[in-house]
Amino acid sequence: MKKILVIFLTIFALKVSAVLPPFHQSVKEIQQILSDERLKKEIPSGEPILEIIRVENGYLIYTNKYILEVEIEYLPQKMPGPAQFKLHFNEKQLISQ
Repeated sequence: MKKILVIFLTIFALKVSAVLPPFHQSVKEIQQILSDERLKKEIPSGEPILEIIRVENGYLIYTNKYILEVEIEYLPQKMPGPAQFKLHFNEKQLISQ
């Protein structure tokens, strides 16, 4: 009986920790971008973030004066769980006014 319970709990735990749904994965990605020190170095503190748009290879961050592209590199998964990724910050582009 104990073996059956352990097997059941193991299977259940693996399914619970499977890849996050798209909404939750994108929330995790945006939170990591916003907390990254490279964002703070690229965007001056006086610039508000107006919009964050998902694009094919990552996100575009719009401020009053700049557009910053952050690329997402998804890493290979060794075990079930949330998708692992690295952020690559490209050079900000001045918006012509």
